Amino acid sequence: MKYLENYYNLSHGTDMISAQSIYQNGFEIKGDGSSWCGKEVYFYDIKSKAWWAANRKCEEIKKATGAKVKPNVVFADIKNIDRKEIFDLRVKRDLDLFEEFVDNYLDGTTQINIDKVEDETERKIILRAMLISFFVDKGKRKLVIGNFRQRPQPLYTNIIELANSLDIVFGIETIYCVKDTNVINNIHLGGNKQ
Repeated sequence: MKYLENYYNLSHGTDMISAQSIYQNGFEIKGDGSSWCGKEVYFYDIKSKAWWAANRKCEEIKKATGAKVKPNVVFADIKNIDRKEIFDLRVKRDLDLFEEFVDNYLDGTTQINIDKVEDETERKIILRAMLISFFVDKGKRKLVIGNFRQRPQPLYTNIIELANSLDIVFGIETIYCVKDTNVINNIHLGGNKQ
């Protein structure tokens, strides 16, 4: 018997033009190796985080092209996905499978060339993305879910230091990475203002 899971009203931040295209044509798998799990469609379960991502994308477009575009959020559901097709970094069983995979894959003979990347943090991100993406592809997973600590912003440095000193988790976000767009349902636009 299949154990099916559903995730409702997830949000994807983008620009207005891309949002209209997604609404009309559906999502496309995009991205690069620098994303935490490779080429996929990324969703948040917190709307404000999707708006943050939308604003960031619009700033990137403006910086690259000079064009001023409005942010937008697209909402969607992920429905009827078999539990076996999910890699959930919050679940011990999935982490154990991933650790075993990494141990077997990185047996000392495998060479991963990221020597040209000078920044140590960036090297770790790229290596993590490569391994997760390879694991997901090999296991034919359609969805990756993970909890991550938000990157500290200069404005919040004192709060983060206080939270760390008290062993409080501050700024955790859940990210849903869809590998197969066929599991995305009920696409609708969220408007152009927060």
